[in-house]
Amino acid sequence: MRVYIKEEELQYDGFVKIDKAHLKFERFNGKMSEMITRYRYHRGDAVAVIIYDASRERVLLIRQFRYAVHVRTGDGWLVECVAGMQEDGERVEDVARREVLEETGLELARIDLLAEYFFSPGGCSDKVYMFLGTLQNAEQSLGVHGLVHEGEDIQACWVHLREALKMVNKGQINDVKTMIGLFLLQNRIGLAQDKVVGGI
Repeated sequence: MRVYIKEEELQYDGFVKIDKAHLKFERFNGKMSEMITRYRYHRGDAVAVIIYDASRERVLLIRQFRYAVHVRTGDGWLVECVAGMQEDGERVEDVARREVLEETGLELARIDLLAEYFFSPGGCSDKVYMFLGTLQNAEQSLGVHGLVHEGEDIQACWVHLREALKMVNKGQINDVKTMIGLFLLQNRIGLAQDKVVGGI
């Protein structure tokens, strides 16, 4: 399929970047489209980690303040999985290990890639790499973590996997990367959906 890009220009270059393009693309009938304008938002790829303790069937989740969600809902404290942005030249596996340590104070023993996906392909080219992680010591105490110089205040806690899936169904977990990670984990271990929904 053909794409003809007539012009590209950087509209904004800050914490995020926004590009503007004038282009044509090949339609399914083989003809080229009319000239259209599209925008691309990009900040960089992200890495997320669903941490699972199989011996107790629990996941390690975090709770932190998100300003953008606060503006929309009046609340802003979200339950999420560990996640962070990839820096230049950094391997995604190293991002996973770094973020788990920063946000929970714990170290990963093993990580496996569950999926990589575009989270908003209509206007954003960034990807999320979703990992399944296990800890070196799942019995280590939890607390509040995060990088002070980045304004982070992150509380880590264990939640039984079935309870976490119920929280998704009830709208108590509504962060998309966390929802995707929990459903991928559910599929990986073969936990039947009726065993989750039936307990609500």
